[in-house]
Amino acid sequence: MHVTVTLFADLRRYLPRGAEGPQRLALPDGATLADLLAALGVAPDAELTAAVDGELAARDARLRDGAEVMLLSPMEGG
Repeated sequence: MHVTVTLFADLRRYLPRGAEGPQRLALPDGATLADLLAALGVAPDAELTAAVDGELAARDARLRDGAEVMLLSPMEGG
């Protein structure tokens, strides 16, 4: 299956060198958000906020073919 992932702020460091914007990734059927993060090289304990198809999602959320994933760094300040 294929998903599209958009990384924001400092999480863009996980993009392939020279890449910009949303990236399309191939994952095995039944993959979870945690599987996607591992494929990108994001540490399992990294703090981030994830949305799948516009809804906040936990790391154990199953992804579907064509899903759109956004990864954001946690907000600070106030």
